[in-house]
Amino acid sequence: MTFANAAELIRLLLRQSDRHPVRAIGAAELEPYDPRFRRLLRNLGILVPRVDLPDDGSSVFGVIDGSLIVVDPETGECERHDDALDIQTFEIDVAALCRAIREQSGLNGPGPTAISSRIWRLGRYQQHGRAAEICLVRRLREETAQEILDHVRGAIDTETSVALVSLGSSELPTVVRRQLDRLRMAVSHAEDLLRDDPVRPFALDFGRIRLAAGNQASDARLQVDRIGRRAIFDGVEIDIEPRDFDAVVLLGEEALAAGGWVSKESLAAAIQASTGRESNPEQVDRCINRVRDAFRKNPQLSSVPRNGFIDRKSKVGARFTLSPSDIAFTA
Repeated sequence: MTFANAAELIRLLLRQSDRHPVRAIGAAELEPYDPRFRRLLRNLGILVPRVDLPDDGSSVFGVIDGSLIVVDPETGECERHDDALDIQTFEIDVAALCRAIREQSGLNGPGPTAISSRIWRLGRYQQHGRAAEICLVRRLREETAQEILDHVRGAIDTETSVALVSLGSSELPTVVRRQLDRLRMAVSHAEDLLRDDPVRPFALDFGRIRLAAGNQASDARLQVDRIGRRAIFDGVEIDIEPRDFDAVVLLGEEALAAGGWVSKESLAAAIQASTGRESNPEQVDRCINRVRDAFRKNPQLSSVPRNGFIDRKSKVGARFTLSPSDIAFTA
């Protein structure tokens, strides 16, 4: 018999955990998955059997040592099933889920701890000079965003970048996302971060998160204002089209953090987030050309190189050729 993989079940748990209140998972939903992994979830305390087993009116149900016992109340006859899963339902223990994610994702620092009924602080992520506090968040919606932000900033030092990992989808309006930028918070979807690693099935790849970069020296040549969505180079405002601004932010963050390449996939995602429409490699190339031209064709700038301060590599992506000391984020 072929079973669905562990990653698919974890995605189901994440989606279910985002609901309010947390819904139980029944036998029909768990049946397609490998019994060994289902038992692992029970051993980890992530799936907790409900004690209120259903009663069909003619039999009494009970669970003893993981086996289901069905008793006929009239004859006293007992029927034993080796696995109670065929009738039980399970609550999802989000705290246990947080412990598994933290352990397998290599986080350190404080956590996991509940900040509120919607927020769990998982720990600190550090890599390539970047650091952020990671919070797992339920029900991140436009109507709950302000409450969540207030709770997070009340519990975590305001000088620390924070990544909010949403258990479900979170379509936030522009005004909320700008507030997140100002507070140095980033939002990602938990399912998008899953590594699909059979050895560490709960591991999340926090390296995919666009972490906020700290403010740099005010004399940096390129000043990027996230809130005002403006870019100023050598004191001259660059005419960046709105659809291209998030790509500029992404290039600047990578240049500050590690000086590496930003993949075409990441740039396409940034363009899609700005325009609300699906992006493709050709649109990424056009975006880079427009940003290059914004530098090259500005009459107030001199000594702009032919590449417009952006290198591009086929099938890889793009990067700023400016040094980290030349770039600053003003908000």
